[in-house]
Amino acid sequence: MNNQWGRSGNGQTSGGGGIGAILFAVVVSLALGGAGGYGAFRIMDGAAPAGEIEARDQRIADLAKELDARSAQVEENSQKAQALTEENGTLKRQLDSLKSNTSASDGALAVAENARLTREVIPKLENDLELAAQRVADAEALKKRADEAVLDRERRLSLQADQIARLEKALDQARDTRNTTQSAETERLEAEADTLRRELKEAQNAEEQLRAKEIPILQEGIATKEREVATLNARNQALTARIEALEAAAAAAKPDGQKDGGTKPALDNAKPATDGRSPRNAALVAAAVRVMPGLDRLTGDQRDQLERTLVSGECVTTALGGVFKHIPALAMRNLMRDLDSGC
Repeated sequence: MNNQWGRSGNGQTSGGGGIGAILFAVVVSLALGGAGGYGAFRIMDGAAPAGEIEARDQRIADLAKELDARSAQVEENSQKAQALTEENGTLKRQLDSLKSNTSASDGALAVAENARLTREVIPKLENDLELAAQRVADAEALKKRADEAVLDRERRLSLQADQIARLEKALDQARDTRNTTQSAETERLEAEADTLRRELKEAQNAEEQLRAKEIPILQEGIATKEREVATLNARNQALTARIEALEAAAAAAKPDGQKDGGTKPALDNAKPATDGRSPRNAALVAAAVRVMPGLDRLTGDQRDQLERTLVSGECVTTALGGVFKHIPALAMRNLMRDLDSGC
């Protein structure tokens, strides 16, 4: 499975290490912020409030939760991209199958099959294509939010470094104004400053590691994701062109009677009931209608109407025209054969 930056499962270890390094940098930055605030308060007041440490710990916990949520969002982005790739493969296979089906030329059967493809398969493929395009847009939006999260972490680290600089400036001012009674406090502040410098150095090392190792990996993942999006867009354009070509081929394969506004085929529609034709056997008509192609498109009332019309001796094409807007060629051929009708 691809991870959040489009890398294969073989790269999961480095990806996990990248998130760990980021988390470490964030936590260290928060610790620096807490320690810096503590030192500044002690300089001004001489004693730290009891609630300050709790507020710092709560802020660290809140940012850790936010980092977990953003990591989950990046993982969801990867899964959506994988699902989109698989769906495009399915669309390609369906179009290949559709192309092979439209090459059949079995007279009326081929015309009916092309009509079915135009009516049922192609609209579904167009709908799937629209969904795929929407999912590409969603994947791009998620990638953009992941980029913003990386920039936000860098901004927070910079703010913590500025806070440490302000604390060191306050410590320098305290040294300038210290006297004999302040020597113990100054020594304590110097020890805290040394600790802050050490922690700042560790944070800077973590940032350098992030810039040297993790950010190139993230940039590579973003580039891979952008290439995947471009590939998917190209495939979508190709699929759209093939759908339009298949629709044109299906329309060209229709009989002349169906090309002009979907009118019924120009067949003999004269009613035989006026020329002495005998009514048909009801059981024979029911059996023929039961196996007729396209029966599932009729309601119960339409099926009863069709059977009554055929039993009365009506022409097959006329009876079908009473319940279908466009007479299915395959159904007409089968009924004429099963009922031994000449029209």
